[in-house]
Amino acid sequence: MIPRFSLARPRSLPDAFEAFDASGGDAAWLAGGTELLQVMKMGLAQFGTLIDIKAIADLRGLERTADGSLRVGALTTHRELERSPLIAEELPGLAALEARVANVRVRNTGTIGGNLAFAEPHSDPATFLLACDATVRLVSPRGRREMGVGEFVQGPLFTARDPDELVLDVVVPRRAPATGRAYEKIAFFERPAASVAVRLAVVDGTIGEATVAVGSLTEVPTLVPEAGAAFRGSEARPEALAEPVRTAFEAFGGIDVIADLNGSPDYKRHLAGILLGRAAEGALTEAIAHA
Repeated sequence: MIPRFSLARPRSLPDAFEAFDASGGDAAWLAGGTELLQVMKMGLAQFGTLIDIKAIADLRGLERTADGSLRVGALTTHRELERSPLIAEELPGLAALEARVANVRVRNTGTIGGNLAFAEPHSDPATFLLACDATVRLVSPRGRREMGVGEFVQGPLFTARDPDELVLDVVVPRRAPATGRAYEKIAFFERPAASVAVRLAVVDGTIGEATVAVGSLTEVPTLVPEAGAAFRGSEARPEALAEPVRTAFEAFGGIDVIADLNGSPDYKRHLAGILLGRAAEGALTEAIAHA
């Protein structure tokens, strides 16, 4: 059972910050509530006030900006991302990822801002967005600030967000020509046991820039620079990926993988190796299609 709490329903950012101030800091932001209400039911967190932010228009929106980036408002649900024609066109890897998040009930309710702010180690979007070099933008009574996903997510259930700050939106840079971004996971209990995101760019028939990120292996989504470096200079053909994937997987040996209910470190690292090959092929296929 959830302990008693007060509920505030602001309709603007100033009203939201006023409600937080009135709580004396004993408050939490409520968007979809799929994570927050669960931990409250389990007795792992308690707040005197929940501030329902769903009516704040500034936190909504899904659009292409003037520089070609994608702006995703914090209140955008997983289901909206899954079904958005804009996301399907500009960032199909995210649309595919969102279609496999948890279950339909969670996807209809849970939001991208809430997902990132909760920083659950076994979640999907942060790993993919890290590989995409996405930025999280925050807003508070002191103004706005922004940071990369890797800087924002600092530990399990811990981010760089101050208690009175809200995630305003997420900005994904415009896809450069001949660039592909893909995400693969293996999930046993509606959350990834291991996940890998790959971003590849093709230049004159070879792989140029390459980024590899892993999720659910460590306490936070993690870039593996050595794995990305293994792809650079390789022939940009799916049938030529075996050797760079093998070399990239060797870099996974340097990751301090954490054992959990999904398996031992060696088993989870092995799963990530399988996913690495799939994600690399998916990213390369998309890159070639947009050359």
